Order: sequence, then C-alpha cells, then structure tokens
Amino acid sequence: MSFADIAQIAGLVYYPDTEPGIKRRRAGRGFSYTAPDGTRIDNKDERARIAAIAVPPAYGDVWISPMLRGHLQATGLDDRERKQYRYHADWTEHHAQLKFEKLVAFAQTLPKLRRWIGTHLRGAAGERETAIAATLALIDRASLRVGHSVYTAENGSYGATTMLREQGDFQDGRVRLSYIGKGNAQINKDFFAPRLSAVLEACQDLPGAEIITWQDDAGTPHAVRSDQINETLHDICGEFATAKTMRTWNGTLAAFNVALAPGDLTIKAMTEAASDTLHNTPTVARNSYIHPAVIELAELDTTQRAAMLDRIRGVQSEPGLRSGEASLTAFLRGD
Repeated sequence: MSFADIAQIAGLVYYPDTEPGIKRRRAGRGFSYTAPDGTRIDNKDERARIAAIAVPPAYGDVWISPMLRGHLQATGLDDRERKQYRYHADWTEHHAQLKFEKLVAFAQTLPKLRRWIGTHLRGAAGERETAIAATLALIDRASLRVGHSVYTAENGSYGATTMLREQGDFQDGRVRLSYIGKGNAQINKDFFAPRLSAVLEACQDLPGAEIITWQDDAGTPHAVRSDQINETLHDICGEFATAKTMRTWNGTLAAFNVALAPGDLTIKAMTEAASDTLHNTPTVARNSYIHPAVIELAELDTTQRAAMLDRIRGVQSEPGLRSGEASLTAFLRGD
C-alpha cells in the first residue's frame, strides 16, 4: 500500500514536500509566510493553522503544506541538517493503526523468514547473504535496532548493522553483546545461539570494523546496510515488513506472555516487559511496540481474560515459532 493509498483511506490528500508549499522567512522577532503564488499570508485562520503545526523556530528551509488536509503538514532542517517531518494527526493515527493491522500478516511469515535465516547462516562468512542472515538473526533473537551509520556518528549509538567487533564475544555457542544504544543506554545481551555464534566468530577474521561484514568479488569489505535488511524483509515477508516490524512483534510478544500468566494483569507489567526486551522506555513501548489489542487485555478481570486466552493457549504451533507466538497470532487473528 502506497502513501497515497494510506492518505486516501485516512480521508487526507497526499501532498508531499516536492509540491509547491508555503515558505517561512524570519521577520523581526517572528516569521512571515508566503503562499505558493507569492502572496503574503495574513489570514488569521491560516496563520493559526500554521502556528498549530509547531515547526520549531530553529528549523531552516521550512516547507509548509497549503492543504488543510494534506497528509504531510511541514518539513524543515534541524541544526544538524537532518530533515524533520510534521504529519497530519489523522495520518499519524491511521499509519500507526495500519502498522499493527499488518502484524498478523508478518507473524504468518515468521517460519518462512526463519527458514531463510537458517539456510543462509550455513553459508560462508564473507558472503553477502550470510551477513544479512546474521544481522536478521540478531534483530530477531535479541530485538536489536537495525542501526544506522548517521546515528552512530552523531550520537554514539549502535545497532545490528553498526556494532563493532569489540562489542561482541562469541564462545561456547553463546552470543554476548555489550554496546551503547539509543539514549546513551548501556545494553548487554547474552543468549545461546550456536550457529549464529559460529558465524559471528568467523566474521571476526574478515576485514572491516563492524561485527558483521561481507566482501565483494574484489575482496572489498562492506558493512550490512539498513536498506539491505528492509529489502530482504520485503522480499520474504511482504512490502509492509521492516526491521521495526520485527521489534514490534517481539515487544508485543513480551507483553502478551505477561498476559498469559495467571493472576492480576496491569498495563505497567506488560509495558515493562516490552521495555526490557526492546531497551526503550515503557511509554515508548506502549505507544509504538505493543499491539493495542494486547494492551486491552488489562481492562478485563481475571476470569474474563482467562476465558478469552484459554481457547488459544494450546493452539498448535508450527516449526519456526517460539513459545507464545502461535497463541499470540491466533489471538490477534481473532480465533
């Protein structure tokens, strides 16, 4: 589904910043605004709409949509020359809802994805597909962010594609990671994964600074890029799937497993479980990484929740799924 399709469903107009927009210029202690036709905007209602978008005063090269129902309301460059976006509230709400709606479809492709990972982890270290499989395995098993060289350079934070050799240790079939994540948080991971551990250990003999690299035909080393990860997920799982989808699934699963336990259930307990898995705050976990239907389980009393979950608790799992995943898929599907 394209952005234009999403905008139409949300009752908005798809209007990107490649189209003519309102320009903002500094004027005394405030700003003046110029419409696409070159006229100055003095209308109070339009000025109020622009003010409500709340583009920070420090942003440069500001573009503002002339469309009240435009899916994108404004863009601008922050102090590090990074483009920032302000979307219409209806777009943000619908886009988030669509992300969670696609989670069941993603879950149904998990066995296929894990088979692909397992097959390509048997490849030789240094091959592109082996490197991509190892990176996907790290995201899947340890809920790592995919990482980006820009964030590493600017904030000193690391992810699966940017982690350095000295941040990992691979012995006795275990994968041990120690690195700085988003928000300058120290993150430590330790899990048993013999095949992945062997691949990562072999990668340490390759040239390159990253924990996972591959070599082209000329022997030049390359780090895995985030777009390569997402392209692979698109091919295997569908165009809606990204590295963030994998983390959303893991966060939702962590919260759901808390709900499966007998006794009282609180939103706090679910969000903290997801937060521990993803290494972000409970608030971010609740808003961005836990399916709303799982959160709603906390609104039921113990008897109601038990009755709802008992019918899917023992659902037949299939190879490639981990504890709780088959039940979660059935729950989200409404079985």
